Amino acid sequence: MSSATAAIAMPVLLAAGAFAQTAPSTEQANTAPLQAVDNADIVVTAQRREESLSKVPLSVAALSADTLQTRVVTKEQDLASLVPGLVVKNGQNQNQLSFTMRGQTLDPFSGASPAVLTYLNEVPFTGGNSASAFYDFSSVQVLKGPQGTLFGRNATGGAVLYASTKPGEDFGGYATIRVGERDLIQAQAAIDIPLVPDKILIRIAGDLQKQDGYVRNMLTGNTMGDVDTKSGRLTVVLRPTEGIENTTVFSYSKFGGTEANGQLYSYYPFGSTNTSTQTGITYDLTTTLDTLYGLGLFPGVGDGPPGPGTFPGGVAGYLAWQKAHPYQTYLSYDLPHKAHSYFLSNTTTIDLSDSLTFKNIFGYQKTFARTPGILSGSPFASLDLYNSTGAFSGPPGGEVFRNKSISEEAQVQGTTADGKLEFIVGGFYNYATKEEAIPVIVGGELATPAGEVLYHTRGTTRSRAVYGQATYDLSDAVTQGLKITAGARYTWETVGMTAYDDHAFAVGFTRQKRTLKAPSWNASLQWQFNPQNQIYFTQRGSFRAGNFNGAVVPYNDTNFFGNEYTHDFELGYKFNGIVMGRRTHFNIAAYKQIVKKAQHSLYAVVAGAPSAFTVNVPQATVKGVEVDGDIMPTDWLKLGFSGAYTDAKYTKNLVDLSVQTGTPGFIVPFDSYPDAPKWSGSLYFDLTLPVPSNVGDVHFRMDSYSQTYSYFSNNEFSITPGTRIKGYTTVAARLSWNEIMGSDVSLGVYAKNLFKEKYYQAGYVEGAAGGFNTVIPGEPQTFGAELTMKF
Repeated sequence: MSSATAAIAMPVLLAAGAFAQTAPSTEQANTAPLQAVDNADIVVTAQRREESLSKVPLSVAALSADTLQTRVVTKEQDLASLVPGLVVKNGQNQNQLSFTMRGQTLDPFSGASPAVLTYLNEVPFTGGNSASAFYDFSSVQVLKGPQGTLFGRNATGGAVLYASTKPGEDFGGYATIRVGERDLIQAQAAIDIPLVPDKILIRIAGDLQKQDGYVRNMLTGNTMGDVDTKSGRLTVVLRPTEGIENTTVFSYSKFGGTEANGQLYSYYPFGSTNTSTQTGITYDLTTTLDTLYGLGLFPGVGDGPPGPGTFPGGVAGYLAWQKAHPYQTYLSYDLPHKAHSYFLSNTTTIDLSDSLTFKNIFGYQKTFARTPGILSGSPFASLDLYNSTGAFSGPPGGEVFRNKSISEEAQVQGTTADGKLEFIVGGFYNYATKEEAIPVIVGGELATPAGEVLYHTRGTTRSRAVYGQATYDLSDAVTQGLKITAGARYTWETVGMTAYDDHAFAVGFTRQKRTLKAPSWNASLQWQFNPQNQIYFTQRGSFRAGNFNGAVVPYNDTNFFGNEYTHDFELGYKFNGIVMGRRTHFNIAAYKQIVKKAQHSLYAVVAGAPSAFTVNVPQATVKGVEVDGDIMPTDWLKLGFSGAYTDAKYTKNLVDLSVQTGTPGFIVPFDSYPDAPKWSGSLYFDLTLPVPSNVGDVHFRMDSYSQTYSYFSNNEFSITPGTRIKGYTTVAARLSWNEIMGSDVSLGVYAKNLFKEKYYQAGYVEGAAGGFNTVIPGEPQTFGAELTMKF
């Protein structure tokens, strides 16, 4: 960590020196100009209480409502370019996604919980295998590193906190219309209604969005990845007496459109092998796709005119064509997406005294999603998501997911009379059920399919936890501005799985159940050595609970995987003040995180059926540095940057799959770390154009985002080669005219991917199960405009 320490120490000295040049005394440091700087700082709730972003001893990225609008954030994927180090990982399509941070990821078909948890109004939130409706958020906060003390179990990589906008005290609202390429039409609106001023406040918000996808299916003539979203949200705030507030939020979202299916990226020709340089073992690669469609083994299948099951040159011919045409595809049928989500939260705060507050948070969510898929990303039905008979027959068929979750959290926050000790204690309960139906057919176009199977299970999770955290001000005892924080959480988790009658392993399947438990903790030391500068050190630990994988033979609990444990060390520095007379923010954090028994997936064909094994890899280590900052060199120009360096690797990486596969000595090395580009970063400038004040406020902003290559497989150099995707750079621009001629109307025009960069935003590894791997291309150049009216 010595180089990282030096990287932090240097800007500390530089910033401190710059501050000394412009503010010769503490008294002057607290004058009005610096107070204005403090007011401009973003308020975050990373420690479950409101604090200035520059004063929190954690690595946090905070996005305000204005930032979300000016950057045109309408879906989860848009967050990646705003927060370097945050990877938005797609599964088989654009709707199956999860967040990855600091190398902590979620493998598909693993049965594991996400390593980066999402919360909506402090309630654990899941999209339910569908993209979320992004609108009317007051903020989005991205917390980096293990978060087990205050934000629950399983958050080994971080947490993303969404906060919906609360009703205002006065009648008013806004409406936004956005139009753009591919027939985009989006309408958002919200209205505040103070039914009884200061007592009963209501906010009604809604979002309607439609847009054609940017990939065209050449066999049907339709676009893939169409968006069709309808969502509404009702917020009611009750203040029956002084010191009591109750906030209820209810939302319903309905999702249609089509899936943006992955495209064929690589495959393994018949007879392929790969020798691991680490183990020396030569692995026979799975070649199902090429065996069925690439060698002409089946008359009428493979080489032929473009059509279901055929393409000139077979599999090799199609792959060459696909790479030259990333925005076109040949699929035998379209893939309709259907999903809906109900969400309810109720938060009650009671001021027990001037220094003690009780808070209760209740949450409920119910989701449904049906997601069909042609997993080969080609006209060849070597691995499709339907069965030939039964409740999940097709095509298009599709996986079905039904999730329910209910949570309850009670906490007490307080401060001692002298103000030196701040504390929070609480308890948490969550019960969730998850039905998964995954139909799979191999060679669906053959007269007799090569195989088919249905994985149909119901999983349950019951989580209970108690926690506490306290911060003590050591200013009087040691030195001014020094604080120490300590916290702990203990979690009991009971997981279970039951098979439905049509499940592949229903015969002999008995109810599976395990109770797991583990501690989480946080300890930090922060020194605010003057109003503008803070240095901190944090050490944390957390875990991700084990579970059962429904896509694996369950007998003797061979489908069970154990807890994942992690701990980290983070050293950081934050500056919020004046440099050379100009407002400046600067943050840098260096960390090292060790993960033991890391939960990851391996894929293989067992008894003719594609299977996904979730295993515990002995150890992984992730080291990195994250930095961000901004400065206003003039009153009309703002410059900003952010970046992340991530060095992720498996340090103890051999896994024995002999029992699961029935093949003695089947040892697999985990030799590539997925979803962790080594470098990522962004640059931007915001220019205020010189127009008279009565004309309005005119801004021109440009942003660029870059990342280096990454892998989407754990086993690039052994059983699943061909999973490296190249790095890329995208540029976005926006011209906005706010409060036109003194009115409440604003207009903006924008461009995404301005210079037509062709890139892949995510990959999906199926090499060991189907003999191929797929990717999803990034959004092409896109123009749009929006009109907003406030009232």
